[in-house]
Amino acid sequence: MKYRRLTIDELKELEQEFIQFLITNGIEGKDWEKIKKDTPKEADFLVDTFSDIVQQKVLEGVRYLEHRGRNEAKYFECNAEEIKLIALTSRDVDLMDVDAIKRAVHNSVSGIEIYSGVKKYSKQRELELFSMIQSGCNMTDEKFFLLLQNMI
Repeated sequence: MKYRRLTIDELKELEQEFIQFLITNGIEGKDWEKIKKDTPKEADFLVDTFSDIVQQKVLEGVRYLEHRGRNEAKYFECNAEEIKLIALTSRDVDLMDVDAIKRAVHNSVSGIEIYSGVKKYSKQRELELFSMIQSGCNMTDEKFFLLLQNMI
């Protein structure tokens, strides 16, 4: 597997897409039941393949990630060839609270340090983003990243 197997709940949410995936691969309902019963390794392979396809598509659409903790917050813009970082550190402002960050940044409160950087991906873009998500990053929109970018 390239990523990870979808959970049972995720597969249930994507049931129609999985059925379409099976049909596209020439497998109808009765055939799927037979495969699950007679050749579970083949069934696992099909679920793993479907999981990778779904996750690849999701990761291709990721543009912004964030990772926040009480004393450090990191915001990433995930472009095609490189990833941009804007990071905040503070001992005085709870960086888990977005409103507190906005107030502190707008009011130029001392005690928040902002730094930024850019780097090329060290491996395939989607694999790197997957690793970041597995390490605690969350997908987000561009609003906060752009707000911070305009301030530095």
